[in-house]
Amino acid sequence: MKPFSELSAEELAMENLFIRWVRFPEDPPIRSFWENWILKYPAQKDTVAKARELVLIASDWKPDNLSNLEVNSIWGRIMSSLDIMGDRDTKKKPRESRSTALSAGNIILILMSVTFILFIFYVILGIS
Repeated sequence: MKPFSELSAEELAMENLFIRWVRFPEDPPIRSFWENWILKYPAQKDTVAKARELVLIASDWKPDNLSNLEVNSIWGRIMSSLDIMGDRDTKKKPRESRSTALSAGNIILILMSVTFILFIFYVILGIS
């Protein structure tokens, strides 16, 4: 895992500690952590601002706007992406069976998909 100072705005916006700070800015320990972190890494101010905006946009997203067709479409794209990644890896390594061809890219894609799904449930259920 990379340190926060090496993350892009998109990666930072997916970090639970960062999301919690943006959504609950008055939480004293988290607020103190991020205020001190920004003082320590002033060059990251733009990244923090962009990440903060992404979290606020995502927090404002209303899942009720998604129809079943749209949810199925998202799932279809996730599954298709996983299939494409698997096909690409098996072409690179013809001896390796498809079921065992889990590359770092596939694992990252799977983790990102799971994170996205958990985030949707987090927003839908309003868990805080």
